[in-house]
Amino acid sequence: MMRAAPFALLVLCAAILFSGYETLGVVDEREARDAAIGHELIERREVLTPVLGGEPVFEKPMVAYATEALGAALTWRSPFGSRLLRGAYAVALVLLTASVAARHFGPRAGWCSAFVLVTTFGLPLAVRTDGTQVLATLLAWAGVQGFSDSLFGRRAGLDFRLVVGWGALAAAFVVGGPLPALWPVAALALYARLARDGEAWRRVHPIAGLGLVAGVALPWYGAMFERHGATFLGHAAFFPYAGAAHAAWYAGPVRSLASLVVGAFPWSTLLPGAALHAAIWWRGARRARLEGDRRPAPPDPAALERGRREESAAHFFVACMAAALIPVALYPVPPLPAVLPALPAVAILCGRLLDLILEDESRDGGHVAWAARMLAVVGTAGAILLSLIATRVHGPAAPELRALAAIVLVASCAPFLAGFIGRRRIAAFLIAAPVALGAPWVGARLLPAMEDYLNARAAATAMESVAPPLAALIVDGDAPPSLRFYSRRNLVERWPLDRALESFRAADGLAYVVFRPANERRVARAARGPLEIVLRSPSLVLARVHPG
Repeated sequence: MMRAAPFALLVLCAAILFSGYETLGVVDEREARDAAIGHELIERREVLTPVLGGEPVFEKPMVAYATEALGAALTWRSPFGSRLLRGAYAVALVLLTASVAARHFGPRAGWCSAFVLVTTFGLPLAVRTDGTQVLATLLAWAGVQGFSDSLFGRRAGLDFRLVVGWGALAAAFVVGGPLPALWPVAALALYARLARDGEAWRRVHPIAGLGLVAGVALPWYGAMFERHGATFLGHAAFFPYAGAAHAAWYAGPVRSLASLVVGAFPWSTLLPGAALHAAIWWRGARRARLEGDRRPAPPDPAALERGRREESAAHFFVACMAAALIPVALYPVPPLPAVLPALPAVAILCGRLLDLILEDESRDGGHVAWAARMLAVVGTAGAILLSLIATRVHGPAAPELRALAAIVLVASCAPFLAGFIGRRRIAAFLIAAPVALGAPWVGARLLPAMEDYLNARAAATAMESVAPPLAALIVDGDAPPSLRFYSRRNLVERWPLDRALESFRAADGLAYVVFRPANERRVARAARGPLEIVLRSPSLVLARVHPG
């Protein structure tokens, strides 16, 4: 198994993280907005303030758009280059997770942890829509690796790995903002408090480390404060999701737990057992310290010390999972990829449990049986929901949705059937099947078939084919980011629609307008003349107005 693990992991990464890159245009859900800002930074040669349509954007740090800018330099007006970079970040995160788990729990646990992470729902979703969070998570977990090596390694003092860890947190501060960078410090504080480890802070040298973080991050933040004042600071606390609308503060904890369950799917069904496994040992260790351990000393002190170190590391990763959910509760209505920093901890805990099951399939088999039952119930409900959605979707996307429903149904029931016939090891690893089989289908087949629902490339292409060269495109409301990305026209936004239709007529005497299908009657009333539909798609309608 160990010899085949690298090849199997490579195949999974290629199928799950890189499928369908070349066929699908930019998606309006965050990807298109970041891509449009990255292109505009190149065109305007701006090096300090992110801009969109010439207006400052205080949503995430400037360096967060470097991936999109570099991707644009590789493949101009195509998301392919940026997606390759985001996929590379994700692969690096998978390998880093394997390295952290292998260092504390053994090589087999490392490969199992990598297998778990790459087959979670949240990782391919983040690669598709939120490259900033993928890169910030990679850097933050490099910091976690430095902390864990200092806490549970055999060396003491300020070694090279700890310096690299604090430097990675400083880079995460520049890329993602304060919350994506500082949750590992909160994890350390939580672990030190619950484990009653008074030496934890001394081992990681927090004063010197936080000084390094401040020294690296403050130049850009200071320059932005000098240029934009308190408006910038009010947004910086919520990077990289400062542009989202705010919700009630008390919804934060519920949102965090819900995001963890969905983002870690399907391994969230096994996560309670994995966390409980570590927590039982934690409670046992604390009870032994409080009551006094009167058991006879084991014959091998080195093995006992190694076991204690492994259990303490497991407790630390439980603290990392909890601390990584704190930013999700504080963000103003973040998207689902915001939970990504917690997923490597989930993968390490579940990977450790899988390692124990591989060693002895009768051990902790009850957790696998419970997870298989839960996955069968959730997967069946998800398959029914996908089938219902397919009835409301038109075009080539409907059969692809029905096929995905069949894949989810079979893959979700497979662990239960394997456990029913007594194959517990196979059942444990088949938990990954819904994502391992469904994600390649979604990337290669479903998303390209649903492109008209996801972006405005069809409207931009139709505008180029039917309008005169210098014709402006009037947008009813704000332009979708993908329209700004693909269109080479002057986009007229936020004008009264009747005035815009009268003022921005093209050389052929017609005005070109794009709007959402639900607003067609209102646009027809404002046109004061015949409205000729050029393109009708599920997301946008392109029309030209003849003078009345």
